Amino acid sequence: MGRSGITPLVTDRLVLRLVEGSDESAIHRYRSNPAATRYLSHEPLSVEANRKRLTELLALAEASTGTWFNYCWAITLRQSGEVIGDARTWNSTAVSEPGVLAPGMHPAGHAALAYVLHPDHHHQGYGREAAAALVTWLFTQRGINAVAAAVYEPNSPSIRLLRSLGFQSDPVLPVDRDRAGKGLPLLMFRLDRPDSSP
Repeated sequence: MGRSGITPLVTDRLVLRLVEGSDESAIHRYRSNPAATRYLSHEPLSVEANRKRLTELLALAEASTGTWFNYCWAITLRQSGEVIGDARTWNSTAVSEPGVLAPGMHPAGHAALAYVLHPDHHHQGYGREAAAALVTWLFTQRGINAVAAAVYEPNSPSIRLLRSLGFQSDPVLPVDRDRAGKGLPLLMFRLDRPDSSP
């Protein structure tokens, strides 16, 4: 399946489309910004580290199948096309053989969501608009029954965003399970598809 058949998601103010290699510099503008990466799983990225990350994400998208997927979406302004952030939807993070995603660690029917915006575009509702569109896509286009999201405890705007979409708290990962080395408690959130069984 790869990237084929994945069409852009259009909201009132945004277009979410799969990232492309040509987005590298736009992505680097915020993924190198300490204010944007403060609560991400990485520190500000160098040009080289950003390129490597993007190359890996493009390969994961190409290796995605109907069952196992890992997509990175460019969050763009509908009027101008400007890339203001990105988001990921995935249920697998590893390749089992060249070009094929391995079964993920998420239970069947579950997927994860993550997102980041350039700080210039914080506090305008873009994050919620993008996350809502991706949750709907996961439920309706991928048949996902539950979406998980992880947020570092001090990131109250992201916590409010998730709760506004109906996400509920799941158990807290202790600091010693914070593999990114931020030294902060990681809060887990979950949203079940409205029509799915508990």
